[in-house]
Amino acid sequence: MAGPDRRVEAPGSPRWQPILLRIPAPLLRAREEWVPVLIRGGTITTLGLLALFLALQFLIPARLVIGGMGAVGRPSVAIGILLAFLWVVSAIRPHHLPAGRQPIRWAVGVFLAVQLVGHVVGFDRLPTAAQASAADRWLILMAALCGVTLAVADGIRTRGDLDRLLRLLVVFACAMSLVGALQFFAELDLTRAISIPGLVQNYELIHVGARGDGDFPRVAGTANHYIEFGVVLALVLPVAMHYALFSPPGHSRMWRWSAVGLIALGIPLSISRSAIVTVFVVMVLMAIIWPWRQRYNAAVIGVLATGAFHVLNRGVLGTIRGLFTNAENDPSVLARIERTATVLELWRDRPLLGWGAGMVTPEEFLLLDNQVYMFLIAGGVIGVAGFLVFFVLPYLLGRSIRLRGRDQETRHLGHTLAVTMPAAVVASATFDSFSFATFVGVMCVLIGATGALWRLDGTSVARPLQLATPGDTFVTTPLMAQLRRRLRAAWMATRPRHYGRTATRSGRGGQR
Repeated sequence: MAGPDRRVEAPGSPRWQPILLRIPAPLLRAREEWVPVLIRGGTITTLGLLALFLALQFLIPARLVIGGMGAVGRPSVAIGILLAFLWVVSAIRPHHLPAGRQPIRWAVGVFLAVQLVGHVVGFDRLPTAAQASAADRWLILMAALCGVTLAVADGIRTRGDLDRLLRLLVVFACAMSLVGALQFFAELDLTRAISIPGLVQNYELIHVGARGDGDFPRVAGTANHYIEFGVVLALVLPVAMHYALFSPPGHSRMWRWSAVGLIALGIPLSISRSAIVTVFVVMVLMAIIWPWRQRYNAAVIGVLATGAFHVLNRGVLGTIRGLFTNAENDPSVLARIERTATVLELWRDRPLLGWGAGMVTPEEFLLLDNQVYMFLIAGGVIGVAGFLVFFVLPYLLGRSIRLRGRDQETRHLGHTLAVTMPAAVVASATFDSFSFATFVGVMCVLIGATGALWRLDGTSVARPLQLATPGDTFVTTPLMAQLRRRLRAAWMATRPRHYGRTATRSGRGGQR
């Protein structure tokens, strides 16, 4: 009787299957190699997810949210949560994050830790149901904020990808400014016609308002509020200027300067003090590193653009000027001053850890138009410290890139990203900035971009300060480098002319 068939399968040969269940080889190859036609030839990358985040943030009106999630149900927030999850997965797997230090991780970690402590502190005092719900929504928003920031800082692989991301930010800001311009000039509100399946209306989008004696239109574009619209455009303006200054000759330069003009046009249409203050801070800080010729050119263009805007829209600039010259009679300013006493009283009750992160609601406490006050009441001194760390550390990184970057364009971009941080802090002192998702999303991208540029350029304090070369037209030599050189020259000038030679001769004489 013959024994069982013990034939050994050749290495790599398909495993035996009954003939009726066997898949034909051509069909098997087609199944293994098939890729959907819409994504054929590529994969979903971090840059792609960040581009989707910006598109959802700028192009979808703020009132449209995912049902059942309230104000944090914006689709862009969902992408931020996904990015946070992907970053955590990459962090726990070896060699899936860029090697080396990344200071932005510390800034995000400190800020998130402060919010988590504030969350626990708030629930420890047994909040109301409304406060607990507000705290949960705040924590979701902070998780999305951290996810976007870390995805940009650690997920951008090349300098080209970083430039693409920031140029996309400029493009989407132009789209939002265009929507605002149509609201102002043509009284055409495109946001009313946008309806997306799966998204519900959380609240009525803010209407085109009126301000001043002439009842001038006050627009918000796709943003949540007029102030947010103006401040966001003011923060993106220096990024648009950077890419316009360093654009190659031709149509590319024309389109990039057109983007600068469109973004600048939208800022005064918000008729907002916060927006004007923000753009003033940004432009003053940008001019610090420019040579005098560039400052002169910027001043001339600014004066001409202001004059042209005044001719085309008489009365708007006068209304904006009245916001500052008549501030002592402005009801909104007076109300903010009156609320300061209440803020300090609430802070003195819980000075260190505050009342709870995200639990300072208008219904339970008071309406605040100052994000610094919000952090002071909600998180105490520690909350304000975490808020400042979140902006100060990226500012220092950007300044380090400006001082030690390898080339002129890198140094200018580092300074461009750095100036947005103090401008954002100043703006946060004029309105409750973290209550507006578009502002938060833009700052996440800018903070993460600072960390990505610092990592990709390999900036280190050990690298000497970079002096401007004769070909640098937009960046001057760092002031500290000039100061050291001037002090050294002044010291050498005060020394006796033959000091070293005399000392040497006297030493030789002593040896004799």
